[in-house]
Amino acid sequence: MKILKLIFSKWGLSALLFLAQIAIITLLVIYLYEYVLWFAIASFAISILVFFFLINKPENPEYKIPWLFIIFILPIIGALYYLMFSNTRVRKKDVKFYKDAADRLAPFIQNEEKDLKLYDYMTDEYQGIAKYLKEKAYFGGELKNDIKYYPVGEKMWADMLDALKGAKEFILMEYFIVDPGIMWDSIHEILVQKAKDGVKIHLMYDDVGTLSMLKSGYYKKLRKEGIDAHKFNPFTPIVSGIYNNRDHRKILVVDGKIAFTGGINLGDEYINKNDRLGHWKDTGIRIKGSAVNTLTSIFFINFTIAKKEKIDYEKYINKNPEIYNQEGAIIPFGTGPKPLYTEQVGEANFINILNKAKKYFYITTPYLIIDNRLTMALKDAAIRGIDVRIITPHIPDKKLVFAMTRSSYKTLLASGVKIYEYTPGFIHAKMLICDDVISFVGTINLDYRSLTHHFECGAVIYKHDSLKDIKNDFLNIFEISQQITKENYKLSFKAKLANAILAIFRAMF
Repeated sequence: MKILKLIFSKWGLSALLFLAQIAIITLLVIYLYEYVLWFAIASFAISILVFFFLINKPENPEYKIPWLFIIFILPIIGALYYLMFSNTRVRKKDVKFYKDAADRLAPFIQNEEKDLKLYDYMTDEYQGIAKYLKEKAYFGGELKNDIKYYPVGEKMWADMLDALKGAKEFILMEYFIVDPGIMWDSIHEILVQKAKDGVKIHLMYDDVGTLSMLKSGYYKKLRKEGIDAHKFNPFTPIVSGIYNNRDHRKILVVDGKIAFTGGINLGDEYINKNDRLGHWKDTGIRIKGSAVNTLTSIFFINFTIAKKEKIDYEKYINKNPEIYNQEGAIIPFGTGPKPLYTEQVGEANFINILNKAKKYFYITTPYLIIDNRLTMALKDAAIRGIDVRIITPHIPDKKLVFAMTRSSYKTLLASGVKIYEYTPGFIHAKMLICDDVISFVGTINLDYRSLTHHFECGAVIYKHDSLKDIKNDFLNIFEISQQITKENYKLSFKAKLANAILAIFRAMF
């Protein structure tokens, strides 16, 4: 019965339709190749053209390797698969909505005088980090904001509920996962009541992220309750690489005065009401002040793509944000796929911070599947004497990805990078701290999907009191985690063989 239920679920039917298309295309090519000489010649010519096109394409070389391998093994079918699946660039119509939203929001957020004050506040060696994010992620940083750090999801959930209950004008929500249960039900109940009270609510969730959790028409149910709900990049079983572009962001904004972001989705495991993987370690931040407007803007740019309508953004911008008597700066930013973002902003930000390290660089990630550029930056920092530490899960949520994560350890350990596995359960947090000076908390994993294909967000925090809490949390994690060393790091022959094969396709995970 479970098998039949899976097959006839929306996920099962989508997978069957998807595979059926691939099978039909494959059989058609094989049939034509066998009986029609001219087609075979033309197909081989296409393979050669695709090969040279791929070689000269200005992309990460590691993303090219699996496709070159497929084309080498399957000269004709591989080329066709590349043409169908490799294009992960955002659709032209979505680019149009994105650019229009960004242009219309810019006057409310961008301010050259404010940027200069930020650069003056930051020391010379760290100014470049802020300037890079302004140039490539489009929004600048803010001073005099209140920032609260959450070491676990349940603490952030409590403050999220309080903020939602206090909403008077609008609520903005953007999440990769919305999973019915204790957490979502408590939030949903407040949203329904607030909608009745006249509060404007915009909600967006990722269609693939919620594929096994929500019915396909769940957003329609929410709309009937007065919630303006949308699915981001709805999945249809048509062969295309565009469905790699998932909305992995987590943003909550209330009345333009309070905002939350971090690794915490709307599901029970994130608040430890589901112990399937042991203790779920996640982190987040709450922001009050002018930086809330930046997260509002990041939300609306993607929401406009989903809604496909022009929105009066001005009424959602807080014209007179409260000024807090707190030192430090915060730079919220978003990342995403080409052509909306011309570079891998998340990875570049990590490397920019790492290159400024003088004493230590600590980072957490649930997945460690990184390219040569980031690998070399981590190794080089360790070699020059920086205390580089990476924390990954000890209990995996995806065994295949966990195996690939562990296969990354050997080369890093050999260069002096220290690796810890979070033994109480699964660590989903995406954060770093460097030299007690600068930090990052957000949604970006250290894997190809987060760094290349997904829409992500987060915030760089500079010389703020909240860094003390982040540092203490890291120290607590180290105490309850297992350090992986050359002596206790072992992979079975089977795992080594599997990883050797999977290494070809790392960039696709």
